[in-house]
Amino acid sequence: MKPVLATASLAALLAATLAACSRDEPAPVTTAKPVAAAAIPSPPPPPPAPPVAKDKYAPLMQAVFGDAYRSAEGNALADLPDETDANAVFTAVQTGAASLRLPSGETVLAVAGERADADGKAASAHASSGNLSLYLLRQEGGHWQVLRRHENIAQLGSFGNIGKLGWITQPGGKVLLTAEHGGTWQGYTIGILSLFDPTADKVTDLARDIPIHSTSGGGCGPTTEHCWDIAAKWRFEPAATPGAYDDLVLAFAGEDETAKKGAPPPKDEMEGIERDRREVAGTARYVFEDGKYVLRQGENLVPGI
Repeated sequence: MKPVLATASLAALLAATLAACSRDEPAPVTTAKPVAAAAIPSPPPPPPAPPVAKDKYAPLMQAVFGDAYRSAEGNALADLPDETDANAVFTAVQTGAASLRLPSGETVLAVAGERADADGKAASAHASSGNLSLYLLRQEGGHWQVLRRHENIAQLGSFGNIGKLGWITQPGGKVLLTAEHGGTWQGYTIGILSLFDPTADKVTDLARDIPIHSTSGGGCGPTTEHCWDIAAKWRFEPAATPGAYDDLVLAFAGEDETAKKGAPPPKDEMEGIERDRREVAGTARYVFEDGKYVLRQGENLVPGI
């Protein structure tokens, strides 16, 4: 029986030892797998800012039009006097077109206007002229001051385009704004020269629309009896009698074709008629009299349309 008791005692001792060991050791730690957080969508990028128009006349335009100047578009939305009604105005999209510092120290700004629609956009049709305005400014203390306003002084060109502008300084120091403008109607094109003195008390077209180019190019068909393409180069020359402005001289060159007399008529519209062709050359001199340029020598060889 002693072996049995010994074995039982040994078993009890082993159990007690195991129990003691289990109390002293830390409980096993179970590590939970991390749960992935739900992905949060990124906010959409902001829409790109509309491009800002580059306007080299912006400081002058802002001085003239104030809050009506739209810097993002590079133009102003403002009223102009209506040339057809002295008591009416119309809203126009107005864009800086040319500027020059005058010998007097003033700066002149030429502005092109187009009639605007209800959304403030230019709404020019084929027959719509552009509206020319001139503003005289002076910079004082870092700010531009508007001295004079000459608004909608002329209606030039077509499709709302006042044409090509330039500056001419005459020997006597007079500065003129030049405008070459015109349009095409039913294939026939006309070019016009207009002249403006920005320092005049009342600014008007001194040239009164002198023709400087004309062509039948788009309207000359096989059976057209008269076709032409004639242009003038213009310049100023000292006046024979000193006056307010120099003489305006035009030198013409081009070609003119007319149906040959006695030639048999064409059999159909596709058969071309015979034409006599001649070279065109000549000069014309305009002098300034009674507030405008008038033809005094030669002939203006540019056909009307």
